[in-house]
Amino acid sequence: MRAPRISVLIATADRPELLADCLSHLRRTRFEGVEIIILDQSRELRRREATEDGPSRWLRHLQCPRRGKSAALNRGIAEARGDLLAFTDDDCRVAEDWLEVMHQVCLETRGGAALTGRVLPGEREGNAVKAPSLRIDAREREYRRPAFRDVLFGNNMAIPAAVLRRVGTFDEALGPGTSLPAAEDNDLGYRLLRAGVPIRYLPNLIVTHRSWREAHQQQGLFRDYGIGQGAFYGKHARRGNFHMVARLARNLWDGCRDAAGAAVLGRGHDLRASLCFSEGLVRGFVRGSLAKETGNPASLQAGKT
Repeated sequence: MRAPRISVLIATADRPELLADCLSHLRRTRFEGVEIIILDQSRELRRREATEDGPSRWLRHLQCPRRGKSAALNRGIAEARGDLLAFTDDDCRVAEDWLEVMHQVCLETRGGAALTGRVLPGEREGNAVKAPSLRIDAREREYRRPAFRDVLFGNNMAIPAAVLRRVGTFDEALGPGTSLPAAEDNDLGYRLLRAGVPIRYLPNLIVTHRSWREAHQQQGLFRDYGIGQGAFYGKHARRGNFHMVARLARNLWDGCRDAAGAAVLGRGHDLRASLCFSEGLVRGFVRGSLAKETGNPASLQAGKT
């Protein structure tokens, strides 16, 4: 196989069934010239060699003993051979034209923009509740400066490798598997915009986020989201970007409003999820504000609180 045009990076840990389903949907894509790199942090690691996975596809399964999604993805970025790096999660299903859409837009922008797209909820599986981290906007948009919301979705994005080499990769102190278990994609998106890299939202770049978590699992997930998001705000507030304090305040206000609405309507799951997220935000912001700087400009080393 020739050098791939696109490298798809998928970090996974102890979720073999979800990963297998994700890969089965990737195999349905018609795009030629792609490598799929699985960054596996499962506790039971089995050695797998690189294997052909169909016409013009190459599957590489790399063991990543170091915990943390960001650390795994950074290893994948270093290993990837494609000029365009695509990212999704192991509990997502990509559309059949996912790779074709991003490749065409990358050609149009000459590799000068990061791309993201729609994230739709899958049908509820068993006793699961609706999946979080969704984006269903049907209007194409381009973002050129940081705003009061995060615009890059880590489970549906593509970034030219040259851009990541210039701006920097993921902050390994943020993200699942760390003590600040979220917002690694939000931090990267913020740094891309600060560096002058536009982010294009494409409604026809589509993945489906499977709705597989039950309510009690999702409440813990929302707390993790809050901790990571708060740490992301605290990291940049500590560096003098004080609009992050305003973003924190807005999130807390929205959380109180959502919790009140859920209480009035008797939606107990939504009430608990809002409270968990708000609690996590405050905890994360304190930890991010007190973190120690390292030699890596992208990194956040959490201090104890």
